[in-house]
Amino acid sequence: MGLGSSKGWLGMRLPVCAGWLALLLFGAPSPGQGVGLLVQPDGSRVSLQEAAVGDRRVLTFPHRAVSSRSWLSLPVGAAATEIQVVTPEGPQAWLVPTVVAPGTRIAFEVPGSVVSVSLRGVLPEALVLTRTVVRPGDPVTPWVTRSLTDLQIDLPPWTVPEGFTPLLRVTRAEKTPWEGYFSRGKRLLHVRFQPSVTQWDFSPDAWGFVPSRIVIPGDASLTEVRVRAVGRDADLPADPKTILAWPASRWRDPRREWFSWSGTSVLVLVTADYQAQDDYLKRLAYFVEKPGFRGTLAQDAQIAKLHGWNAHDYAAPDLARFFAKAQSEGFPLNRSEVELRDRLVAAGILVATADRSWAPGTGALVGISLESPPALRATFLVHESFHGLYYTSKEFRDGVARAWDGLSEGARARFRSFLAHFSAESQYDAANEALMINEFQAYLLQRSAREWTLFLRERVLAREARPEEAKAWLEEYLTAARSLDGLVHGLYGLNSGNVSLVTVLSKPET
Repeated sequence: MGLGSSKGWLGMRLPVCAGWLALLLFGAPSPGQGVGLLVQPDGSRVSLQEAAVGDRRVLTFPHRAVSSRSWLSLPVGAAATEIQVVTPEGPQAWLVPTVVAPGTRIAFEVPGSVVSVSLRGVLPEALVLTRTVVRPGDPVTPWVTRSLTDLQIDLPPWTVPEGFTPLLRVTRAEKTPWEGYFSRGKRLLHVRFQPSVTQWDFSPDAWGFVPSRIVIPGDASLTEVRVRAVGRDADLPADPKTILAWPASRWRDPRREWFSWSGTSVLVLVTADYQAQDDYLKRLAYFVEKPGFRGTLAQDAQIAKLHGWNAHDYAAPDLARFFAKAQSEGFPLNRSEVELRDRLVAAGILVATADRSWAPGTGALVGISLESPPALRATFLVHESFHGLYYTSKEFRDGVARAWDGLSEGARARFRSFLAHFSAESQYDAANEALMINEFQAYLLQRSAREWTLFLRERVLAREARPEEAKAWLEEYLTAARSLDGLVHGLYGLNSGNVSLVTVLSKPET
């Protein structure tokens, strides 16, 4: 894709001279030719033949002007977007990311056999390259340095205005697997990204440090690095791994935090405890799902001693029905429910209508709580996130329906019974077929493939006294689970048991 897609050194050794090699690779120069300069480590200067080829500036090096592997720095104020280095073995091209910071410097590594360098970007008329034997950098200047094997970005200390949440956003051009090292001193976060991740926000609040260096191995293809300041009333963009890592001590409100799941239209509410979660979502849970309450707005006294859920998920149409009914009946919502409504409107999940009511927009809501132990909280987030994806993708819903319809009636009835008797305090409404289908996919996909059989045998089929039918239904469930796993991998690059496209390989100690 684009200019950053050149992969390594190309072809065989070409038995031509340096000047002809540059001509073959870059085409014929325009009539105007000039002279560039190379400043050597000892301060001496070497003239470089310079030519314009299209929108590129091509500098051709005299024989052995660069005697060994070295670094070439562009002058202050130069802003290259692409660099191509030519040796007798062929060319290698890199994109140069824009670092949105004043005074950014750019340098790149070349082998001793360098023949020419081609630059594209905003460059001074008199082009002077400075050669050093070590990677350049200093603590007060942003540097973008590209070696033969990695891209490194060094940032001076940075902050955002008080009251804002800092993020460091990296954007890249290609959809290929990649890794990143974000560090400051001895603090390091090493992450691996799936190919579809072309933009990622590093959160200092989640990971515990403000990075001063980013290293991307291989063909990075980064296009931009930018510091972002998220306002107090905005949802925080984050992937699921970052949401789980974000400590409550860094929340903007000690009772809760709002996140926007990056790359989706799913809003995530994380609360400090179940009581805060109930304040936002308990009445909604009874309105949408609970047997005997569906479609009604329960008074606080009616549900005070009843259990809601420990984690939640809601589709835009159900949210709209809840708030529209409250509006039409003049039902007194509590403070948290009013805040929820306003957040949904800001996220585009809820839309105001001309008759002062509410209609569904685009997106979904999920909720988890820190009162859930960490491992259970992570499982809850996977479960609820698959619900969020289900609500926001017709293709996903259609695939789940095919898997459900592929089961025999006995297997479907057995799963309904499992959900209806889930626990002493939490029962699903087995008469709600849409709910049964949705929970079917979420309970299978919340766990890894190696956990399917144990879950199905010990939970779903535990009460089944007919071994022949239990065995047959188990095979039906496993066939459906494999189908669902392939479905989410094809749609999102995900797999059963995991909703994050980011893998944390190492992180700083807390």
